[in-house]
Amino acid sequence: MVTAEWLKKIELFVDLEEPQINEVLSHSTVESFSEGKVIFQEEEKAKHLYVLLQGTVDLTVKTQEKLSFLTSQIQKEGSVFGLPCLIEPYRYNVTAKCLTPSKVLKIDADHLKKSMEQDPKAGMAIMKRLASIYFNRLNDLRKGVIKFFELFRVKTP
Repeated sequence: MVTAEWLKKIELFVDLEEPQINEVLSHSTVESFSEGKVIFQEEEKAKHLYVLLQGTVDLTVKTQEKLSFLTSQIQKEGSVFGLPCLIEPYRYNVTAKCLTPSKVLKIDADHLKKSMEQDPKAGMAIMKRLASIYFNRLNDLRKGVIKFFELFRVKTP
């Protein structure tokens, strides 16, 4: 069972008060997924936000050549994914697939958005954290791309 105390430690929710955390939990479930199971696919309507409880989830995007490109790997307990459920056009921009058997907290996005609108202070706190998470992941991806190109850098005289 996920407690309010545990969820309060999660980066996206760290600034919320206990009643706000309990409101999030009231529309959440814990789900288990087997290795290889797709949790959601790129371009699907984003209906849920996910918090990793255990396991490993790959986040990938399809390229024009129909190849999957790994954007990040969610391994750390408490990592949040499925963030596009809070940002228009409310469609997932990656595919989330379990690399190992995984357990997640699945949060109903419609209820979360409604709660954020009813409590703008909490909504602003969540959106600030959301922006920070995206910014950090973007920087990590940039570092990965730079390392990738450094491996294949052609030396010129």
